[in-house]
Amino acid sequence: MFSPFPSDNLRDALAQHTACIYFTPAGIIQDASPQFLETVGYSLAEIKGQHHRLFCYPEDTQSAAYATFWEALAAGERQQGRFRRINAHGEEVWLEATYVPIKNRRGKVVQVFKVATDVTEKHQRAARERAILQALDSSMAVIEFTPDGYILDANRNFEQAMGYSLGDIRGKHHRMFCTKEFYQQRPDFWKQLANGEFKQGKFMRLNAKGRVVWLEATYNPIVDDDGKVVKVVKFATDITRAMEASEAARATVGSARVSSHQTQRIAQEGLEHLRNVLSHFQHASHTLGDAQRLISDLNKQAEQINKTANTIAQIASQTNLLSLNAAVEAARAGEQGRGFAVVANEVRQLARGSSDAVNEITRVLKENSALVLRTTEAMQQVVEQGQTSQTSVQEIEAIVNDILQGAQSVSHSIEHLTLEPA
Repeated sequence: MFSPFPSDNLRDALAQHTACIYFTPAGIIQDASPQFLETVGYSLAEIKGQHHRLFCYPEDTQSAAYATFWEALAAGERQQGRFRRINAHGEEVWLEATYVPIKNRRGKVVQVFKVATDVTEKHQRAARERAILQALDSSMAVIEFTPDGYILDANRNFEQAMGYSLGDIRGKHHRMFCTKEFYQQRPDFWKQLANGEFKQGKFMRLNAKGRVVWLEATYNPIVDDDGKVVKVVKFATDITRAMEASEAARATVGSARVSSHQTQRIAQEGLEHLRNVLSHFQHASHTLGDAQRLISDLNKQAEQINKTANTIAQIASQTNLLSLNAAVEAARAGEQGRGFAVVANEVRQLARGSSDAVNEITRVLKENSALVLRTTEAMQQVVEQGQTSQTSVQEIEAIVNDILQGAQSVSHSIEHLTLEPA
């Protein structure tokens, strides 16, 4: 039973209710409580008579500090602190411990009593938290405030981001970094933080030169064991370049939107104009078709007149022949046929005039036919050119329509971009 000093009620109580162990002044294990054995994963038989270094890492026991540690205990000096140890499974164990030298009546150290608390989980959690804080400190701008906004501390990254040294800002209020509008819009900013309300976002601040600095930041209220906010820690990243690039992109998008709308308007106007031109072409084509039909009818009428003129020419020729025969007969009749000869001569002259008129009509009709033919050919060329132009206009209309649709698609894409969150 664990009771090296049965008369010592206090040590009995410690042995029963704490993780404690006894050593010789040289560090040899004499006894240990069940709680201690459970902490290190050994049985008493496995450790009794072994040296304290059983629980230590080789690099620790080989150090000068370890030798000094036991020398101090042997000299009667108490040792206290948090110690890294190793258990039976080779796992790291952290103990919050006190080593107490026990002296006899002559004042000589005869035993070392150690009482310990296993703080492994607490230590490892704290180590993880420290590692996180160190990572944040090395990569982010960090500043600490009182619950009402006065600056307590700031790291180098914050100093560089804002252009201040810690001496310039310590003890001053957070408002030194802000525009007047910030607190006008958020009069309860620090009151809310003091009540434990977490804040995050993108904040516009002013650096030491009065220039705008954009910070993406979180304001984190830190509470004590009673839940009271004791300070506020701010973690921030300088996003000024990103915000400037975003603003430039927004300006570019705005310009593109205006250009897109102008392109749509111009394309729409061009499309309407082309449709008007196409309508005029179609109307002109119908008019030319009507004119072609009229000229064709005129040509047919000319052919009919030509036929009539030919008939008149034949009649005139026959009349002239008859008048010649009548003149011959009148000459044979002598004095009696003189009057008939005069009539025959008049008829012959009339026939000759008719023949001349018919010849003139025929000549004019031939010229008209030639002109009609040339006009028909010219109009046919106009019609063909009109059809070609109409086809070209239709092709241009299709192209302009594609441009319009493309501009509308660009406009929709731009609108989608402007709606995306920053």
